[in-house]
Amino acid sequence: MAPRLRLVAQNLGLAAVYFIAARFGLAFNPVSGFATVIWPPTGIAFAAILLLGNRVAPGIFVGALVANLFAGAPLAVAAAIGVGNASEALVGGALLRRVRNFSITLENVPSALALIVRAAMLSTLISATIGIASLYAGGIVQSSQIGDAWRAWWVGDMVGCLLITPVILVWRTTPRAKREVHWLETAGLVVALVVVSALTFFGNVKLATPFNQADLLGAVLLWSAIRFGARGATTAVLCVSVAAIVATALRFGPFAMPALSDRLLLLQTFMGIIAATCLLFSATVAERRIANQEVRRAQVAAELANSAKSQFLRVMSHELRTPLNAIQGFAELMETGVYGPLNEKQTDALKRIEKNEQDLLSLINEMLGFVDAENAPAEVEYTDVQVAEVIEAAQRVIAHDVARKHLVLKRELSDPYIAVRADAKGLEQVLASLLSNAAKYSNDGGTITLGATVDAVGKKVRVWVRDTGAGIRKDELARVFEPFFQAEGGTTRRYSGIGLGLTIARNLAQRMNGEVTIESEAGVGTMASVVLPATSPQARSEVTVSVVRDAA
Repeated sequence: MAPRLRLVAQNLGLAAVYFIAARFGLAFNPVSGFATVIWPPTGIAFAAILLLGNRVAPGIFVGALVANLFAGAPLAVAAAIGVGNASEALVGGALLRRVRNFSITLENVPSALALIVRAAMLSTLISATIGIASLYAGGIVQSSQIGDAWRAWWVGDMVGCLLITPVILVWRTTPRAKREVHWLETAGLVVALVVVSALTFFGNVKLATPFNQADLLGAVLLWSAIRFGARGATTAVLCVSVAAIVATALRFGPFAMPALSDRLLLLQTFMGIIAATCLLFSATVAERRIANQEVRRAQVAAELANSAKSQFLRVMSHELRTPLNAIQGFAELMETGVYGPLNEKQTDALKRIEKNEQDLLSLINEMLGFVDAENAPAEVEYTDVQVAEVIEAAQRVIAHDVARKHLVLKRELSDPYIAVRADAKGLEQVLASLLSNAAKYSNDGGTITLGATVDAVGKKVRVWVRDTGAGIRKDELARVFEPFFQAEGGTTRRYSGIGLGLTIARNLAQRMNGEVTIESEAGVGTMASVVLPATSPQARSEVTVSVVRDAA
């Protein structure tokens, strides 16, 4: 269909729907034949402007014009009322569009509040004022009737907006907040609405006031708002409103008063309050759900990015090892003289090549260790681990540095049979990382001391590594566990590494219900400790007996 024909069809269709809804509203005892408290066309007009745009305003005008002509209004009065109704919708739509982040699905509080205040309460003043002024100018409304007629008109437009507009908007658009509600709960809500509506509006139960009698109904409607969102809340409120109007018109329920206009005015006031409350509740819940969804989506994206990063680092680490092995192999061959004798400068160059190859390999291993620590399963295989054996294995990691830098390695175990409840490989990796740091930051001829002590109550074991190296300034101690942090920055650092060793060590220790601590003084040295749960006395005895038996 051509755009112009589509626009004409939309306007004619809207005019027809507006006319039918207007005839329904005017059937309920309007003041002076025109001002009624039940006016669904306003809700239809607001929804049309928000969904289709201002171009359908002529349809609103035509629908209102024809409806008022059928009600007996002169052409000029009917046209003026039509202008007021169209202007009301246009102004309300403009006010809503000016709201920042206005959601057509009404899934945030500012949007719901704007619909209640800007559209339902404020813009409806235009139609009520223009309509009553037109009726007064046409001699249809007397001066003594202006107050009642204006009130009825405004309440009818306001409640029509609160009941009809949200239903159309939320069912015409796709909600952002995802909900999973079991069909049994949906059936339960329907049954509850039917039963409670019947008791409230058709039963003979009498409480202090009509509003007290409707308290249970309000609770059920809030259930629909909290669990079923804007669609459930607005639909439930509209269905209850229809039932209430029928019951009240037939003189049933808490709003059954002598005069029909008084009954309907009180009922519509109540339904307006309920509609606004449910709308705000559903918007609040939807806002929270959407926020939670965004958080989960961000977490998934972060996990995917982290996984991709880890995979990249793992692949690159393995790929970089291949050329490094080749460099090491050819350097060793050249040192053996396979390719001819080397002079002193060539030998020195080869040693520099080998040292830098070892430094680079250490960096790659450190990076790969960080990736493995991040991706390691949370479960830890706990066993009774003898600390002396783990220290022995960890020492082999720095054997090359000890020999190269002429370091002195000491042990200070308060008990040679100290054991902890931990993962053997994890503890070995922690100690190896602490020892590597100690060797790296110790000067030639420095001293590294390893020790282990049990606390006074025998529940914790502290395994420590102390060096006489460069130490760490107090202002930097708080950051030593941050990934990639190094006390020395820039390209002129004296010590190699990328600042992951302590991060890896702490992560591994925490997975074993332990902790890594650092004490240091610049220029004096550093003591790094890992505190872990001690084995039970019985298990410690078994470990001691086993060690003694193996030694024998």
